Amino acid sequence: MKKEVISGDLTQDIQQAGAPLLKAVQLFDVYEGDRIEEGKKSLAFSLLYLDPEKTLTDQEVQEVHDRIVKTLEEKWEAQLRK
Repeated sequence: MKKEVISGDLTQDIQQAGAPLLKAVQLFDVYEGDRIEEGKKSLAFSLLYLDPEKTLTDQEVQEVHDRIVKTLEEKWEAQLRK
């Protein structure tokens, strides 16, 4: 992720892409250092998924999570670290 990207912008995009099952987004880590490419940073978010009507399946959560990742990749050139 480019250093210029503001975490609040990402949070908003994560919330929109994850609706309606994404209930909470929390930035919990920002890393800039020797293992990250020059001019970039790593942001880590905690995501809480919830459906008050039923228990979510792994597949339902994965579909929403994939949609969030795709949105960030396309809009911000983000890469999911593994």
